[in-house]
Amino acid sequence: MIVLHKAGGAADFTLTGEACSKEHTRKLCFNATRLLHARGLRVAAKYLESIHFNIMDAINNCNDEFCILYSSVPLDTYEDLRIKVNEQEGKIAFSQIARTLDEVGQYVRFIAVELEMTSPGQDKFNRNADRRLNQQEINKLVYGYIGVHGGYLGDFSYRSHHEFYIQLNLDINPYEYDGTTRQRFINIIRESPAEVQAKILKGILKLYPAESSNNRTKERYDEIIGWITRLEGISPVVEPSLRITSQIVDRALSDAEQLLRTTGATSGVDRIHTALHGYLLAVCDEAKTPCKPDASLTEGFKHLRENHPAFRITGSRDEEIIRIVRAISNILDAMNPLRNRASVAHPNEALLEEPEAMLVINCARTLLHYLDEKIHQHQNPGNSGQ
Repeated sequence: MIVLHKAGGAADFTLTGEACSKEHTRKLCFNATRLLHARGLRVAAKYLESIHFNIMDAINNCNDEFCILYSSVPLDTYEDLRIKVNEQEGKIAFSQIARTLDEVGQYVRFIAVELEMTSPGQDKFNRNADRRLNQQEINKLVYGYIGVHGGYLGDFSYRSHHEFYIQLNLDINPYEYDGTTRQRFINIIRESPAEVQAKILKGILKLYPAESSNNRTKERYDEIIGWITRLEGISPVVEPSLRITSQIVDRALSDAEQLLRTTGATSGVDRIHTALHGYLLAVCDEAKTPCKPDASLTEGFKHLRENHPAFRITGSRDEEIIRIVRAISNILDAMNPLRNRASVAHPNEALLEEPEAMLVINCARTLLHYLDEKIHQHQNPGNSGQ
C-alpha cells in the first residue's frame, strides 16, 4: 500500500468498511474536482477525477476512528503514484485533494492506494483497463525520440509549444504549467486521458517524422504507433492459450503479443501468420495425420478439415457451419499474400494500416480459439469448456 497523504497522528490504520455510499462519494469527489479546476490546481484535479476512490472507515491501534480516501488501482497507475508521491508536486497535489474534500464536507486523515491484484493469465483480459502511457514510455518519447537540448524539448519554443495544442484542437494551455517546455510537456501528457495522449503522439510524429534526426529511428517511430493503437482502444481478440502447441507456435504467439503491445498490429501480422501455420501442422502431427512438410497455410487448414476426426461435423445446422468454415478458407487464402507483400516479413514498401492489420490478427486468433476448443471437446467428450 502507498500512503499518498497523511494529516497527522499515528501512521497506522486498518480499513473497517465503507463510510459513504458510492453515490455520495461520487458527489463529494465531483464537487471537490470542480473546485480544484476552478483554482487552477490541475494535477490534483486530474488525480481525483481519474482514480476511482472510495471513502472508507478506518481505525488505528489507539482505537481512533476516522475516514480515509482509498482506491485499488492497476499496476501502471500504482507505479505512477509511487513515483509521484516522492516528488514535491505530488505531495502538494494530494494535500490539496484532502483540504478540498474537507472544504466540501468530508475530512479524510489519509489518502492511500493498494495494488489491484490479478490472477495469472487475467492480465491479457485487463491490459487495456488503464491504457495511458506510463512514465517509462513518456521518458522514451521525450528523451529517446523527440530529444532534449539544454532542458528544452526538441525545437519547441514556449510559443510554438502553445500553438502545437491549438493545431491539434486541444484545450491545453502550457502557460498554466511551470518549468521548461520539457517539464510542461511531460506534465501535460502524463495528466491527459488516453484519447488526448493519442492525439498528442500523432502530432509529435507529424512534427518529428521518422529519421528526421539520429535518435528518431524507424523502430522508435513504429513503437510510438503501437502506443497510439493501444491508447485509441483498438483492442485485439485475446491471445489463445493453446492445449496443443509447439515451440515454434509458442514463440510466434509470444512475439506477436509483444509486437502488438509495442510497435503495433502491422508488425504482428507475420508472427500471427506463423503461429497459425505452425499450429495447423502441430495438430495434424498430434492426430497422426501429418501434412507434407512444405504445406502452405491454406493447404494445412484443408488437410485438417478433411482428415482430423474432430471436424467430421455431425451437430445441428451443419450446412451453415460448413459455409462458415469455407469462408474461413477464403480468409486464409487472403492472409498469404498479405503476409508476404504487406507485412514486415519482407522489405515491403506498402504495409497494412493498423485497423486492417488488427483485422488479420483478430481473424487468426479467432480461428485458433475455435480450432483448439473443437479438438479439445472431441478428445474430452462431456467436458465442454474445461
